[in-house]
Amino acid sequence: MTPDVSTLRDDLVARLLDHCGQVCVTGDEDPIATTVAARYTELGEPVTRVGNSIVVDGRRPGRDAPLVLLVGHLDVVPPTDDDREPRVATIGDTEVVIARGASDMKAGNVIAMAAFEDGELRDTSPYDLALVLYGGEEGGAEDNELREVLDTVPWLTEAALAIVLEPTDGEVQLGCLGGIHAELRFVGQQAHSARPWHGENALTKAGRFLAELHDDHVRDVEVDGIAYRDVWSATMAWTPGLAPRARGDGLEPGERVARPFRNVVPGTFTVNLNLRFAPSRSLEDAEVELRDRVGERAEVTVVDLAPPAPPRLDHPVVRAFVNTVGAPVAAKQAWTDVARFAEVGVPALNYGPGLTAQAHQRGEFAPIDAMVTGHDQLVRFLTTPRS
Repeated sequence: MTPDVSTLRDDLVARLLDHCGQVCVTGDEDPIATTVAARYTELGEPVTRVGNSIVVDGRRPGRDAPLVLLVGHLDVVPPTDDDREPRVATIGDTEVVIARGASDMKAGNVIAMAAFEDGELRDTSPYDLALVLYGGEEGGAEDNELREVLDTVPWLTEAALAIVLEPTDGEVQLGCLGGIHAELRFVGQQAHSARPWHGENALTKAGRFLAELHDDHVRDVEVDGIAYRDVWSATMAWTPGLAPRARGDGLEPGERVARPFRNVVPGTFTVNLNLRFAPSRSLEDAEVELRDRVGERAEVTVVDLAPPAPPRLDHPVVRAFVNTVGAPVAAKQAWTDVARFAEVGVPALNYGPGLTAQAHQRGEFAPIDAMVTGHDQLVRFLTTPRS
């Protein structure tokens, strides 16, 4: 069931080089989804395809075993010249695979696929397994196919645990932050900048709030003994205005484009406020908190909402994973698709061999030793009898 270290290492490297060989940017996952579906169809596994997402049903008939989902996404962000061609290299004293998506999150996919394809493991494991490899994760929430997968394959929502193999630096990262994007519109009165007393500068009107945000934007929150952080960030800001562009820049005669005049005191100033909050309260509670903090100082329009996910240390299968794997436990200080599983009542956690600091970097890489360790710890959990 478990090959020697050298054989396992070579196998995982070969798998990752192959998996990264199809650089499928978000929205263009059809080639890699087709390849993965064909692989498991040839292996005789039941495969369901939903858009560019693949579900491989590894449940054994006649068994009354809890279902564990091994979950990863197939898409990547656009490659760079430094990571377009997958290869093995040495960085410092560490042997790595360099490739777009190596850490985020194809190294995780690879250890999941290797475990899933181990027939002896699946025959003797106290758990049934299913492999969920989905598209659209790196794009906008509306393009993420995981929710459609869960709607189309409803038996997935009966799982006892979903292991999302995002990069976690080898930690077990529990739960995830929720997120709100809100546009704060500070309203003044437009005027000529030579006579600002004829109006009210909406930009400087926002100053007190922005200064407050600068001084108080991180708050520690503990949930079930795990330390999360609420983070308030102003990420964008803009003023309105119309100005003609110069000739020769592709515009039709007389055409105008949005651009502020420099000699106008702006009558409105809009700030995008992003609140990332711990799973200590609901999305609705966090929105009330945001609106209360802004108060009457600006008009608030919520433009994006993402629910948090609780750590679920109270769930026996989550606890079994934590106890068996023996890796450090931490909060997921970000949003991940564990939240989508939480929405349908499936306990989920983040655990993967990739490096969080390598996600979306030029020359992205994943350490080979981390893949071997991650595989061994995942297999240990999947083969340890339930208490």
